[in-house]
Amino acid sequence: MELHTSNFNSLLATNLIFGEDCVNKNLPLILQEQGYSKIFIATDPGIVSSGILNKVIDILEGNNITYEIFSDVETNPLDFTVMEGMGVYVKGNCELIIALGGGSAMDFAKGVSAVVGNGGHILDYRRGKETLYQKCPTIIAVPTTVGTGSEVTPVSVITDPQAKRKYIIASPYIQPRYAMVDPTFTYTLPPHIVASTGMDALVHAIESYTSNVANPFSESFSVQAMKMLVNNLPPSFRNIEDREARAQVHLASTLAGFAFNYGKLGIVHSCSHPMSARYGVPHGVANAVILPYVLEFNKVTNIEKFAEIARLFDPTLIATDDKEAASQVSNVVHRFNAELNIPSNFKYLNIDFTQQMIEELAKDAMDDVGTFPFNPRQANEDDIVSIYQKVLI
Repeated sequence: MELHTSNFNSLLATNLIFGEDCVNKNLPLILQEQGYSKIFIATDPGIVSSGILNKVIDILEGNNITYEIFSDVETNPLDFTVMEGMGVYVKGNCELIIALGGGSAMDFAKGVSAVVGNGGHILDYRRGKETLYQKCPTIIAVPTTVGTGSEVTPVSVITDPQAKRKYIIASPYIQPRYAMVDPTFTYTLPPHIVASTGMDALVHAIESYTSNVANPFSESFSVQAMKMLVNNLPPSFRNIEDREARAQVHLASTLAGFAFNYGKLGIVHSCSHPMSARYGVPHGVANAVILPYVLEFNKVTNIEKFAEIARLFDPTLIATDDKEAASQVSNVVHRFNAELNIPSNFKYLNIDFTQQMIEELAKDAMDDVGTFPFNPRQANEDDIVSIYQKVLI
C-alpha cells in the first residue's frame, strides 16, 4: 500500500471501558447520568444458566432500575426473533439496550435497536436494501466471550432461515455507545468456547490486516490484536485459571473489532457465513477451519505481510526470507488450530457434500457483499468452489 495514494477516515464512536469489575463500577453511573430508568437486556440461555445475568440484575436492582429480559437469542439470531424482541422492547416502554453475551446477543441487540428506531422488518435493512435513517436506541455492550468484537462495530449479522442465508445490517446508528470489556465476565468460559471465539477474533485481525482497504490506522489494531491472541489464546484455552491470558485475549478481541471496523474482512468470512447459515457450524469454528486454506490462496498478494503473519505464529521463521516464511503461513495456522482442538476440515459434520451443495455455498459466499469485495485477491466462483472442496471433501 502506498500511503500518498490512500484515503481513509476513522471515528472511534464507542466508549471503551476496560478492566476487572468495570461493569459494576460504571454501569450505574452511566444509567443515572443519562436518566435511563427502564432497560431492555438482550441475552441468551447460556448467560442465564451461567449466573452472569444475575450479576447485571443485581446491579440494576441495587440502583432501583427496572428492566425487561429477552433471553431467547439463538446462536445465529433469526430475523423473527429480532422482531419478537422489538415487540418486547416497545411493550415494556424500554429506553436503552444492554447487550449481554457473545456476538449473537450483540447482533440481536443491534437488530432490535434498528427496527425500534426505524420500523419495518429487520431484513428490510440488510446491506444493499434500505438504509437506517433515524437514530436508534442506545446500546451498552457487555461481551462475555473473547471473539466477536461486535461491541465496537456498527454491524449486525441476522439469519433468514427461509433463505438459509446470513445478512449484514450495517449503520453507525446501531454501533454500541459503550463497550464494557470486563475480564471477570469471561473467567467461567469453557475451553471450547475460548478456542472458537478466540479464533474468530484472530481471523478478524488477520483479515483486516491483509484486506485490500487496510491502512496504517486499521493495521495498528490488527497487529496488536494478532500478537496478543497468538501469545495468549493457547494458555487461556489450556488453563481456565490463567486470568492474565484471559484478560489479554478479551481485550485483543475488542482491538480486532476496531481493526475490522476500519480494515474490513475477506473471504474467510464470506465462506464461513454460509456454513453457519446452512449447517449450523459455530461462526468461530467455521472461520478457524477455513482460515488456513484462504491464507494459502491469498498469500501471493503480499509476500511480506503473510511472512509477518507466519513469523508471529512461528518465531523460528525469522531466520528465513519472506518468500519461505510466507509459504509456511497455512501450515503454522493448521498447527495453531490443532493446539486448540479445532478440526482441520468439516468432515466431522458427517455430511456427504455433493457438487451442487458446494456450488450453492459458493454462490452464497460470493453474494456476501460485506466481506467478499475486500479480500486482497480477487476470487471467482471456481476459486471459492476449490476452497470449499478442500475443507468439505
